[in-house]
Formats: sequence, C-alpha cells, structure tokens
Amino acid sequence: MKVLTALLLLISLQCSCAVSPTDCNAVEPEAEKAVDLINKWRRNGYLFQLLRVADAHLDTVGSATVYYLVLDVKESDCWVLSRNQEDCIPAHFRRPSDIVIGQCKVIVTRYSNESQDLRMNDFNCTTSSVSSALSNNKDSPVILDFFEDTEQYRKEADKALDKYKSENSDFASFRVDRVERVARGRGGERTKYYLDFSVRNCSTQHFPRPPKVSEYNKCL
Repeated sequence: MKVLTALLLLISLQCSCAVSPTDCNAVEPEAEKAVDLINKWRRNGYLFQLLRVADAHLDTVGSATVYYLVLDVKESDCWVLSRNQEDCIPAHFRRPSDIVIGQCKVIVTRYSNESQDLRMNDFNCTTSSVSSALSNNKDSPVILDFFEDTEQYRKEADKALDKYKSENSDFASFRVDRVERVARGRGGERTKYYLDFSVRNCSTQHFPRPPKVSEYNKCL
C-alpha cells in the first residue's frame, strides 16, 4: 500500500505539465499545516514535528494551488491522541537521544489565494529510528538500540502493566493496547529496556462508552 501511494504521488507530480519547483522556505507555513493535518489523521504513534521542507513543487489550476511537498519530520514525545501537554511523556521519563525521524510525501490543495485552509489530497510517511552511543564516562559507554518491530515485546509490556496493576487496583481493567516504542540500553552494569505502550480500559461496568486508550511508559 505504501509503495502504491508513493507511486501515485510520483505519477501525479510527473503528469502535471504546469508543476514547477518553488522555494522550500516560502512554503513552510503550508508545510506546518500539512503536518497538522497528518497528525489529525493518524491514530498510532507520536505527533510529528516538521524539521524542514526537503522539496517543494506547486501547480496552479484556476484559483486553486496544489502543493507537492517532501517533508522531513521527527516524532515528538506527545502521543497522537493527546489533547494537551499533560498527555506527553514527562521529562524524567524521556530517554536520551530517543530520536525517530521520518519523511512525508504530501499533496495538499489551497482553493483560493485568500483562503488559509488546506485540503489534504494524499500523503505517505515512513519513519526510522536513530541509534546513538552515549558516553557516561570514558570507561562506560552506553549504546541505545531502537527497535522497529515493537509488537514482539508485548509480553514485556504485559508484565510491566501487571506489576503496575498489582500496586494500583484502580487499573485492574486495563490491558495493553499497542507497544509504541522499544529501546534497549547496553553498557555499564546491566542492560535496560525502555517500553512505551498504550493501554485500553476494558471495563464496561463503569465506562459504558467506548473504552479509553491511554499512553504508558515503563523502564525494565
């Protein structure tokens, strides 16, 4: 599906004879709004932040302007379903150099030069994690490995949540919904795993509405 979407984006760019390159810096406002639209559509992972506009073309059809953008983005510490800053990972839980970068190929349209609204035509985003070496001191370097296949660590997430529930009875009805991020710290005296996972309240007795999904962070 991702390959097909990328191919359609490329075909759309090549087939429009009026498409012309434009200044990447000049379209940053449109790029920021495009990232906001992408974030509103996504339901898993963390909110994207714009790093830079890597490439930009535009096409004018009547009063409409079509933007073909390639955007470099990175993941923030705010879950995609966050409604305010309180839903973001607290500073003391953040892992050093935990960086997930990505690239989004986007087609958006503005239907009037006087309008500030953009319509998302299509987009395709890919992400990859960056591993980095951290030196606590000269004798004890720590290597952080970030894993793309997070679901294989679901058992570890289940164990972490079970331990938390044993200490907090109010969360007895919660279950692991999705493992969002996994990092491993190697070096020093021990190896540590850092898991970010979302949890779902499966109780129907006290919550008749659809179960709520929340984000949870745990160091093992």
